[in-house]
Amino acid sequence: MDDEWPPREARIQAALWEGERLLERRAYLAAASALADVFGMAEEREEHVKGLHHLAAAGYRAQIGEADRARRQLECGRRRLAAFPDAAPLVALVERDIESAGGELAPP
Repeated sequence: MDDEWPPREARIQAALWEGERLLERRAYLAAASALADVFGMAEEREEHVKGLHHLAAAGYRAQIGEADRARRQLECGRRRLAAFPDAAPLVALVERDIESAGGELAPP
């Protein structure tokens, strides 16, 4: 019997929803933290969690003026999220933030 509460799957889903919500609000550091809470427990959803975490890191790096690091994080996120087409709007959002922060990007 599994006594874990809340159940693992519910914690993972909640972290994904919270991470996505915070990314949409451009609260990148908070999004990274929410997603990091489920690292290692997401199993088959680990790529999705880590891809969103990379996006959060990219947005945060852009906010603090580290354009090169932001671009590298964005590319990692884009690669990990390639299998998740629903994440495309979040990728585009972070990409726009990096461009507006002065970190111009080459076309994907």
